[in-house]
Amino acid sequence: MGHWKRIVAILLVAAVVLVLESWTVHATPTLFKNCTYTRTSDAGTVRPPYSLAPLLGSVKVTLKTDRGTLELRLDRRDAPCAVHSFTHLALQRYYNGTPCPRRTRAILECGAGRPGYQFAPELSGKEDYRRGVVALSNEGGGNGSTFFLVHGVHGAPAGSTIIGVVSNNLTLLDRIAAEPRAKVLEVLVG
Repeated sequence: MGHWKRIVAILLVAAVVLVLESWTVHATPTLFKNCTYTRTSDAGTVRPPYSLAPLLGSVKVTLKTDRGTLELRLDRRDAPCAVHSFTHLALQRYYNGTPCPRRTRAILECGAGRPGYQFAPELSGKEDYRRGVVALSNEGGGNGSTFFLVHGVHGAPAGSTIIGVVSNNLTLLDRIAAEPRAKVLEVLVG
């Protein structure tokens, strides 16, 4: 009798695997986007993230600088590959201790170097680079790791993938952007 129980158990497990496999194949287009992260020739230190990026929900990010802490809300809906890459780099501590070397009347750009991979911008043509927007810098035809925060509306670079917004204290963003040599201390996800 034990032999038949084992056969029935194996058949049940096989049936469950087939059902789950069918469900994931059909669910993938609605729950995930297949992203293409291409390694670059520069000596990056981080492996690219896995290719499946979630399409649903938002990600809370805490951006600690030497001038104060900003809360960001990243939206996966319009830029799932970019949000997936940003959170991947944050979890690898890639942004910790990096400078914000570029500031203009409109943006504060942070992050240093290239991670060793890039991916295509996710643009709809309807991007609105309003005050408080967080976007990835377009680094020669693709996204890498550098990001910027919009603190003014005139002069924000078009063609950059918007990944979210500053969800607290735009006054602090203005103060950080006004002072030279700001530095990212830590980026926390969750």
